[in-house]
Amino acid sequence: MSKTIQNLLKSELFSDFSPGEISAFLNEYGYFERSYRKGEEIYGPGDTIKNTGIILSGQINVVQISSVGREGIVVSEFPGELIGQAFSITGQHNSFAYFIATVDTDILYLDIRSILSSPGKNPYHIKFINNITRILAGTNIQLNKKIQLLTQKTLREKLMTFFTQTAASTNSTSFKINFNREQLASYVCAERSSVCRELGRMQDEGMIIMDGNNVTLCHPPEL
Repeated sequence: MSKTIQNLLKSELFSDFSPGEISAFLNEYGYFERSYRKGEEIYGPGDTIKNTGIILSGQINVVQISSVGREGIVVSEFPGELIGQAFSITGQHNSFAYFIATVDTDILYLDIRSILSSPGKNPYHIKFINNITRILAGTNIQLNKKIQLLTQKTLREKLMTFFTQTAASTNSTSFKINFNREQLASYVCAERSSVCRELGRMQDEGMIIMDGNNVTLCHPPEL
């Protein structure tokens, strides 16, 4: 089994696929792979995103730059997850987002819009359509969570919303976050120094315990 197929087996896009079905699917529709260095821009505002990327290894941050130059992380994507799917399926231009490799990253690209417009009759086509529909619905939920976070009035409320959402998604009150302090500040749209001070206060008040990127909610809501 090739390394590419091993990686794709971990992606929700190919949930319930066998290695043979993935190989047949790729041979039928075609694909290409690209590697990116840490910090390299994959897409930027104004780019046409024709193909959906599946992250084979690494991490991608989707970033928006404000009018005053402040960088805000919209979402982070990890191995097995997709990038650019909404743009590639709808054919709309990317007008606001930068897709940045935060570490060395490998991506496999598929023309999903073309696949959906001419589905075949093999059983794996139904699996693929079900999987992409579920992913798009999940993306909508993820963005709604970000809206919920950003509409909180105080930095503490934003941080607690982020921690509570993460606890719910992991079904545990102790979890590891995938952001360093600078990235966390970017995600909640605040200054790094302010985030560090607030995290310190929250620990002093017994709300959370933090050890590096490991977080424990001391008085969590019911999950």
